[in-house]
Amino acid sequence: MALLTADEIKKLDNACGILSNEDKVRHVGVINELGRLVAGGFKKGKSPLLEDEKISMTYMQMQLDFKMRKELDDVLGPIDYIASRRTKQLIISVPIGENLVLISAEPDADDKLIIKKAEELFDDITIKTI
Repeated sequence: MALLTADEIKKLDNACGILSNEDKVRHVGVINELGRLVAGGFKKGKSPLLEDEKISMTYMQMQLDFKMRKELDDVLGPIDYIASRRTKQLIISVPIGENLVLISAEPDADDKLIIKKAEELFDDITIKTI
């Protein structure tokens, strides 16, 4: 498992903050390989729909889902993003190395616009693997 440097976390936090300013975005966070939040969080003024314990479980679930889908990378190619639209929320995960940028937004948000902005912001951040 690669540990993030303080500089990398600062860059990730900054990118999360910028993406959080997008209309209808509720949460932007980076979760590590273990499913732990390492940068970002909920937009000011937005409260989570889930309890803290379920949020942590969701982070781990998203990372597990990503790892399972990666099993097909050699056949189908690498994952660009994973999106699911639910009645109450849009959830998007975008890989950045072994970490995931996890975005939640209102269900009527423009997923393609959010994904494009996330890729622009996070593709510029280099995470060193040791």
